[in-house]
Amino acid sequence: MTDSRSQTPARGAAHERLKAFVGTWHAEGDSYAAGQRQEDPRGVVEKWISDETVEWLPGKFFVAQRWDAMTGANAFKGTGIISYDPDAGHYMTRSYENHGFIRDYVTRVDGDVWTFTGETERARIEFGDGGDKQTIAWEWKPDGKTWLPLCDRVAKRATNGLGKSNS
Repeated sequence: MTDSRSQTPARGAAHERLKAFVGTWHAEGDSYAAGQRQEDPRGVVEKWISDETVEWLPGKFFVAQRWDAMTGANAFKGTGIISYDPDAGHYMTRSYENHGFIRDYVTRVDGDVWTFTGETERARIEFGDGGDKQTIAWEWKPDGKTWLPLCDRVAKRATNGLGKSNS
C-alpha cells in the first residue's frame, strides 16, 4: 500500500473544475436568520449584498475565497479555501468568519450544481449564464434538528470593463 501523503499530488480534472469559482462576484438577495421562526422561516427578511473574490493559490490545487457582505446592518466577512481530496473522492471547504466561526463543508459537484454540506449549514450553488451567474441557497439548523432557509441570493461575475469575465 502506498501512502498518498508522501507522493507529490498531480493536478487533474477535479482541480480544474474549481475554475468555475475563480473571479470577482457581486451578489444580492435575502437573509432570513434574524428573528427567524420555524413556522414562518422567511417571515423576517434582511437584504444581503456582497462582493467576493476567488483566486487560484500557487500551483492551482486550491482556490481562496474572500468575501465582504452586509446582511441588513451587519457585516459578514471571511475567507475560505476550497480543495479537492483525491483520497476521499470529494472537495472540502473550510471558511473563517469575522464572528469567530470556522466552518467545514464536504463539497460535491454534479454538472453545474455544487453542494456544500456542514454539520449545521448547507448550500446549493447552481451555475448558469455560461458560468457567469450563481443561484445560491443556504440552509441552517438553528435548533440542531430542522433545516430552515438561511439566505437566497444571486451572484453575477464582474467583468473587466471589456465585457469579458475575470476568470
